[in-house]
Amino acid sequence: MKVFIRVVDSGSFVKAADMLQLPPPNVSRVVQALELDLGVKLLNRTTRRVGLTEDGALYYASCVTVLGDIEEMEASLSSAKLSPKGKIKINMPTSLGKDIVIPALAGFYHIYPDIEIEMGLTDREIDIIEEGVDCVLRAGVLEDSGLIARPIGAIAIAAAAAPDYLRKHGVPLIPDDLHRHVGVNYVSASTGRVRPWIFMVDGEVRSIQMKGVISVNDVGSYVNCGVAGLGLIKGPRYLMAPHFDSGTLQEVLREYRSAARPISIMYPPNRHLTRKVRLFIDWLDGLFKSNPDMQGVD
Repeated sequence: MKVFIRVVDSGSFVKAADMLQLPPPNVSRVVQALELDLGVKLLNRTTRRVGLTEDGALYYASCVTVLGDIEEMEASLSSAKLSPKGKIKINMPTSLGKDIVIPALAGFYHIYPDIEIEMGLTDREIDIIEEGVDCVLRAGVLEDSGLIARPIGAIAIAAAAAPDYLRKHGVPLIPDDLHRHVGVNYVSASTGRVRPWIFMVDGEVRSIQMKGVISVNDVGSYVNCGVAGLGLIKGPRYLMAPHFDSGTLQEVLREYRSAARPISIMYPPNRHLTRKVRLFIDWLDGLFKSNPDMQGVD
């Protein structure tokens, strides 16, 4: 049943085999044996993809429920309550993983030492079903993906520059001053385009396309460009906060800040959340809510 669910979720015997770390012929034989045992055809197979038959769709829904019930029963045992076990697969933006989640993970393992985490770090959006991920952490306004989204915070945004840059070019006091300045541009991993700079002016959203001499697609490198004096930068305040404290960056246009970027944990609506996944999601929720920069404030 677990193999069948993986094949359906990934849409491919080969991808399911990769997730399960089994040879593809073994996965195919398991599903064929399941169909033979049930006496019905569960999957329509093509050269590119597999899809559910009518019987297969009914059986898939039942499998999700049954396997979820089994895991809940096992989790209800005293040993599992004391020390939940198993592997969870998660995905999140690179900077949030490196700068917020990973430094705090020792605290999670102190409470749950037997939960194994496979963490994918990428700034591109992934197909959570196809890649067999239990949950994803996403920043920004969400499109209607069909996933369940649990809001856990919002990233405060700031504009800044190195003191040397501001001494040479002056301090912008209003967004209209930016046409006399150079900005470091950030290339979105999801769109491949340079992100415009957004400000709130008199209660209205104002979009500005900055001229610049360099564009990067990594937020850590983006902040480093600002520290190096290559231009003004605008991005997550939590990445700039250490530089504000040390004086290597100075915040500008504070009163024109754009709205904070929402952060959400997302997972498929038809997937039973196991106890270990729920525990990790609850831990993430508490981690982000304890960080003011992750709640849209200083």
